[in-house]
Amino acid sequence: MNKIKIVLSLVIILTFFNCGSVSDYSNNKLNKEYYKSKTIYFTLNQNSVKQISVNGMAVGVLGGYKAPDIKQAFRESIQELSLETKINLQFIETYDKTRDSDMIIDVEISEAIWSFGFSVATFKTNVNYNIQNGSKLINTIGIRKSGGGSESNNLRKSLKNANYKLLQELEKSVK
Repeated sequence: MNKIKIVLSLVIILTFFNCGSVSDYSNNKLNKEYYKSKTIYFTLNQNSVKQISVNGMAVGVLGGYKAPDIKQAFRESIQELSLETKINLQFIETYDKTRDSDMIIDVEISEAIWSFGFSVATFKTNVNYNIQNGSKLINTIGIRKSGGGSESNNLRKSLKNANYKLLQELEKSVK
């Protein structure tokens, strides 16, 4: 009986240490001067995935899941990242190609996978960013590790991670 308690305690401790990855970018290292006068507009490409793929240990055991609205999760990831980084990021449905002063990014989410392991679930999104004004393509992978949580919350945080990595790449391109 003592061995079971010890194993159970270790599993719980591992779960707490493995639950969650960074999802708050308030204390970020982005160059505020670079983004100070910029507005970055994001539009979601119609070729983006419409559903997430689920795999791993818990698939079929815990029953079904509620498929999140990918477009809504993407919109919320942009809004949340904008608030945390204090950078003017906006989601738009369509864009006008005549606005040269704004940065317009066409976003395609090519893959959204929720993988379940022993104590951690990992939500991974592959995102392709096509910068319209500069004809540049940047690919990032957003990752959200957690011990649970809702589908839409994990998707949103994975997309926010991918969007943050985009901001880091944009900054590198001007150095």
